[in-house]
Amino acid sequence: METITITTKNHETYSSVSNFFIDYYMTEANGEFVKVYLYLVRLLNSGRAITIADIADHFNLTEKDICRAIRYWIKQGVLQLEYTADKVLTGITMLPLTAKNTNSDPESLLSMLGVTEEPKPDTTPATPTESISKSKPSIEADAKEEPILAEAVKVPKKVSYSASFIAEKKEDEDFGNLLYQTEIYFGKPLTQTDVNTLIYIYEDLSFHPDLLEYLVEYCVSIGKKSSRYIEAVALEWYKNGIHTVEDAKVASKNYNSIYVAVLKQLGIPRRVPTPAETAFIDTWYNTYSFNKNIIIEACKRAIAQNPHSANFNYVNGILENWHKQNVRKLSDIEKLDQQWAAEKKKKATAGKTTSANQFNQYQNSTDQNVVNEFEKLFLQETNQ
Repeated sequence: METITITTKNHETYSSVSNFFIDYYMTEANGEFVKVYLYLVRLLNSGRAITIADIADHFNLTEKDICRAIRYWIKQGVLQLEYTADKVLTGITMLPLTAKNTNSDPESLLSMLGVTEEPKPDTTPATPTESISKSKPSIEADAKEEPILAEAVKVPKKVSYSASFIAEKKEDEDFGNLLYQTEIYFGKPLTQTDVNTLIYIYEDLSFHPDLLEYLVEYCVSIGKKSSRYIEAVALEWYKNGIHTVEDAKVASKNYNSIYVAVLKQLGIPRRVPTPAETAFIDTWYNTYSFNKNIIIEACKRAIAQNPHSANFNYVNGILENWHKQNVRKLSDIEKLDQQWAAEKKKKATAGKTTSANQFNQYQNSTDQNVVNEFEKLFLQETNQ
């Protein structure tokens, strides 16, 4: 691919965005947060005063969404709030940006696009958009590729929140509604651990309220009413650059398809598995790292062996054995089948040989008895 030059034929004004922001800060940020930052850059050049409500109206978002984005950039060292002596907010200052301590190399991205004449090895961690496309669980793919993607994103450390901070978050309208919805989903009051986990996902992982609500709803729909499980899924989504409900639906659809496929294959008329069934499937997919094709193959064999009584325990027995045999793809199962057929044939051949020898020995023994009997009768006749 040859180099290109970008030009314009109009007389529009342009805003200057730091390359450090593009290379190091933008890649890990929520898309809504990036839009808010870029708009602040635009306002910086306009020189006019504006309110949080004005920014929210511009993007058709809530004021809470705008405040959440600003808080995120403050944590990243990108923005700073300015107050009067009376603690009245007067403005937002955009701070100088620096290169982060990361393995990201902006030129490697250009190389990957073919812009440079001498391509360099691509060491650039996946941007959120790339992560979404690469990490969507293609169940047919070998599962070992997923952890490699996860390592490219640094996950915020979970901390203990003060009582005052927790109380403040409960006053947040969006978060308060989320707590209420989660209690309804769980069917019980939330524990302090539950609340802390939701705050961590909401604040530190910067999940939008809609995404966090969908996360809870999704986990409950597969029988996982546990904040630990919700946190585990949230971390996977965060690592894989999933920032919107639409992205999450695509990612979860593939995983949900395993549950649906297994239930359908075993003739179980339910769309949602029981907790025990979910535990089996999670073990097959997550612990054993079997893809969908292998799991369905085990279900088919269970049905073939026990058409009227195939169950999860029987399927689990098959997959346990394949796991011990280090099965990773369907071709591995075919090899095991061939080995089993060869051993069976060998045993059958050996069995026939043994039976023939035993028969011959029996025949010889019988013939000798007959001879002896004739000799005995002959002697009796002679003596008479």
